[in-house]
Formats: sequence, structure tokens, C-alpha cells
Amino acid sequence: MVAGMNSILRELEQVQDQLSALTPNDGPEHYQLMTRLEELRTRAARLAENVDAEYSTQELLIRLASLQRRRALLDRQHGSASRGLHRPRHGSRGASQVDAHIDEICSLLADRGIRVH
Repeated sequence: MVAGMNSILRELEQVQDQLSALTPNDGPEHYQLMTRLEELRTRAARLAENVDAEYSTQELLIRLASLQRRRALLDRQHGSASRGLHRPRHGSRGASQVDAHIDEICSLLADRGIRVH
């Protein structure tokens, strides 16, 4: 599974490099590369979900705690940004991705009989 993820990540990097090299006149190629990029991201996300299921319960709890700390940091950054203190490093998309990963891990733990608050 790790080899598959490495392959996807290498291809993602190549596609992103190709996108960066395009000129404004490369519209059709841009569309094709963006489509491929989305396909690769979807495959990587599915593979990542399967990777989580292979972790032990203890490893999942550690990952969950880490994600919860990351979410709290994003909340603090967002609060500071709204008060004009600094710009957050991650947008709301980052927070929603962290929330989705937290939900996935909580679901896996629930399937193992562990209830997390």
C-alpha cells in the first residue's frame, strides 16, 4: 500500500510541475492536467483511508490526538486572524480536511468499540 501511495505522490508532483510550466495559451492541456490532478487526489484520499484502517487502536488514538491539536491550532490562528493579528497558514479547507480525518478515525475507533468524545 505504501508503494502505491508513493507512486501516486510522484505522479501528483509531476502533474503539478507540468501545470506550473504551462503558458496561458495552453488551455486544453491545462484542463487535462487539472482533471488528472483531481483523479490522483481522489485515489490518494481513498488509499489514505485504507491506511488508517491498518493502524492499531493505540496508533489511531495517537493520530486522533495529533489531529485534534492541529485543529485547535487552526482555530487559534483563525481567531487571531479575525482580530487582525496575523494571517492563518491554512484556510477553512485545511480545517475541513482535518475535521474529515478526525471523523474517519473516530468512525474506525467506534467500529472497534471505542467511543471518543
